[in-house]
Amino acid sequence: MLAAFLLSGFISMAQKGNFTIEFTQQNSDAKNTGIIDAFVKIKNTSGNSVTGEFDVHSNHEDLYLVQRKPKPITLQGRDSVFIPVKAIISNTAKAGSEPSIEAVFTTTEGTSENVTLPITIKERKLVKMFLLETNLIYENIGDSLTIPIRISNDGNTDQKINIVTRYPNFIAKDMMESETVKVRAFTDTLINLKKIVNKTILSQEDFSITITTLYQSGDIIGISNVTASSIKQDRRYSTQFSPEYAQSFNRSNQVSASYLQNSSGGTAYYLYANAEAEINNSTIYTNIDANLWTNTNQLFLRNTWLGYKNKTMGVLAGNISKFSDINLVGRGAQAYYNTSENSKIEVGSIDKSYNLADFSIPSGGTSAWASYYHKGGWLDKGFESSLIYDNDKFSGFTNYLITSRFNVFQKKHLSLRAGGGLSSVNNEVTGENKTGGTVDMVATGRYKDFFYNSTNYLSSGYYAGVRKGVFSLNERLNWVKENYNFWALYNYISVDPKSFSDQLFYPSQFSTSRYNIGASRRINKLTVSLSPYLYKEKRRESLFGNTPQDYTLDATRANVGLIFNNVSSSLSLTFEGGIFNSNADPISNQFHFKTNLIYNWKFLNILTTYQHNYFNLGEIIANQQLNNDKTFYNVMFNPSAVLKFFDSKLVLYTGATLASNLFTDRITQLNGRADYRLSPDFSIFANGYYSDISNNPYAINSFQVGLTKQFRPIRIDSSKSDLEVYVYYETNGKGPEDTHNTPVANQLVIISGKAFRTNDQGIIKYRHLPPGDYEVRPVNSNEWHAYSRTVNVIQDTKVAIGLTKTSTIKGSVTYIETERSFEITKKKSGLSIIAIDDSGNVFQTRTDDTGNFILYVPKGGYTLTLEKAGVSEYVEVENNNRTVDAVPDTTTQVKFNLNIKEKRIETRKFTSRGFPSQSTGDDSDKKKKKKK
Repeated sequence: MLAAFLLSGFISMAQKGNFTIEFTQQNSDAKNTGIIDAFVKIKNTSGNSVTGEFDVHSNHEDLYLVQRKPKPITLQGRDSVFIPVKAIISNTAKAGSEPSIEAVFTTTEGTSENVTLPITIKERKLVKMFLLETNLIYENIGDSLTIPIRISNDGNTDQKINIVTRYPNFIAKDMMESETVKVRAFTDTLINLKKIVNKTILSQEDFSITITTLYQSGDIIGISNVTASSIKQDRRYSTQFSPEYAQSFNRSNQVSASYLQNSSGGTAYYLYANAEAEINNSTIYTNIDANLWTNTNQLFLRNTWLGYKNKTMGVLAGNISKFSDINLVGRGAQAYYNTSENSKIEVGSIDKSYNLADFSIPSGGTSAWASYYHKGGWLDKGFESSLIYDNDKFSGFTNYLITSRFNVFQKKHLSLRAGGGLSSVNNEVTGENKTGGTVDMVATGRYKDFFYNSTNYLSSGYYAGVRKGVFSLNERLNWVKENYNFWALYNYISVDPKSFSDQLFYPSQFSTSRYNIGASRRINKLTVSLSPYLYKEKRRESLFGNTPQDYTLDATRANVGLIFNNVSSSLSLTFEGGIFNSNADPISNQFHFKTNLIYNWKFLNILTTYQHNYFNLGEIIANQQLNNDKTFYNVMFNPSAVLKFFDSKLVLYTGATLASNLFTDRITQLNGRADYRLSPDFSIFANGYYSDISNNPYAINSFQVGLTKQFRPIRIDSSKSDLEVYVYYETNGKGPEDTHNTPVANQLVIISGKAFRTNDQGIIKYRHLPPGDYEVRPVNSNEWHAYSRTVNVIQDTKVAIGLTKTSTIKGSVTYIETERSFEITKKKSGLSIIAIDDSGNVFQTRTDDTGNFILYVPKGGYTLTLEKAGVSEYVEVENNNRTVDAVPDTTTQVKFNLNIKEKRIETRKFTSRGFPSQSTGDDSDKKKKKKK
């Protein structure tokens, strides 16, 4: 529904003779519902009774009144009556339109008075994107890949829309292309994106294209994918190979070897490999990260593992990392087993050493754990429990830890997660034992436009986890309304860990708190924000072995932000500053600020920051240790760029960091990488790095060269099957065995996104398919048709599809009006016509600019409907939802008459102007119908 709001400041009142009439109130929710609820008050100001007739009407087709007949009213002396008036905003009303409601009361003596309520139509953005074809096909060089996109603007304002297309690297140099189109309100626009098939495209088995549409403000309208497939008669199933040009590391199925030399004389050989193989319903995966330093003849093998998994269980051996309450990193093994669909058990054990190739390095200890997960754990819809053992030789502690966390409940407006843990810490040197515990809670909620988030954590000082002696509160409340965002938040964290008697250091004790309110507004592509806040920090530190001292910092600050985004560039500028006081600095009410600028444009990225004066106690304390009385500052400039040449075969990555602060006068760091793609899956690269820091007498530089080879995913499946499809012309409806049927040669068929063309016998073959469901869809023409079907393949399968002769349904839309019809906008183009057969299959088309339409459908009975969307509320469709019989080789003509409603005939004269116009005729006047 369209949004509208009532202008209460324009509510008028009229008085004439012995009565008054006025609009008194209206429903405040009208702007959200598209329905206007108002009330008219008529008051008898005399002591005698008043009898008359109440009537109401609008002056524009954008406003449709529910009340269609006059209402008799009788008021006793000094009495009043409140009459509800309901009106509907037309779904074709444009933003900025100002229709009005006119209420009239006429007494039996002929005294008449009217009052008007103006209404303003607010903007409504409602653009939709439809891909008319999601499977593109190509066969020869010079073919055109055309992506037809329908942009439908059902909103009430003209909109400029950005269409961003992401192509594979071998089609578009920058992979991204953008164009802007203007779509008028209540209209559809057809856009065709085209690419010509060249030799490179033709060599591809298939690939995908992503289409994203956005408003000018940057809000996303929709994201859809298109699959392009080469046409085959016989094809073997394979997964799509996508060379990962955009990243150099963490690829799947690749081998990379390189050589490095640095300025200190060190040389090293690197080998990085990653592979994954699917064998039936199981997966074997491995990763190798090895480097050999020749000057020390030392081999490092880290980030290396071998794993196996299937639907029920999995095992991983090698370098293992588990991050939880205690971070466990080392070499060992872990395994999991799914006891049921919703439950999983996980166990593991490691030796706390990181090099798989050298067992001579002393171990840092041992760790083991066991975990149970139900329904995905507490972050999903279930719960989880863990038991951890950790022996740390460096600290001399043995830790035992048990935790449980639950998703307590998850409702529409509120969800709650909570958990806790208990621990025991044994000091192996002194024999001391300390117990500890923790509790945490996370709550999130939403009510209408309000959002709430609460994250809280508490642990004792001797808790065995990483976060010991921590008390943390994070509360945030947001109110989001259209382009506005308002928030209030409170953050508090206190860290006070406890130490054992033999520890020679004092653990850091500190706390920070922040009270923050803020607001932001988005104006097209620009977002502006303002957020004032109070910041408090406390810290206990022991400097130079002295008695611990307490330091404090109190600051009043504000953060101002500007963010600008469009398709090819973005800019973010923030300024944060205010006044602070600290007992660590004798000067009071000092001014401090820092500003950040982030700019991105195509291949260029720039990050720069500048800070004046201290922002936290750590900076003040560090400066005291240096006995430096200068004002603290920090400045950094960090540009980077990605440049592509020779159809993106050569890609250069460059970056620099130039910085200076109170502690280090100059920091200069330069880095660069060049990748050259010799083939889609083979490339060579070179890296360079340079670092010069003023505090360091020696500059550091290194140079690395190497090569990378990528491989297709490995699939081994003994359960693969072949699918054969036979396409024929169905002549008598007796099925594929009828001898009168003939095969369809050169028929296009799409099987789950892959394109095929039948041979002279009407046959296509899709070989070596894994078990599953496959959609088989013949590409229909105006003469022949077949429904798509889903085929389940678990063994070699043959399918016969018959094409049936189509029939044609043609029609038109005509408006019927009389001299007394309302004056409305007669929309003819883009009206939706839907045909539904007896089995529920839907066929749809739209009218052209003259109101004509055409449908090609199979033989059968159909219900033909003209959808009312886009048609004025003052129109009734004559004989809608009609039954039509479609017969092959014939054309069925259908005509939709749109009857425009008539205005009432009044013998008295109203004061309203325009819509509806008044007539002085009588009801005996004959209607003169006109067709348009």
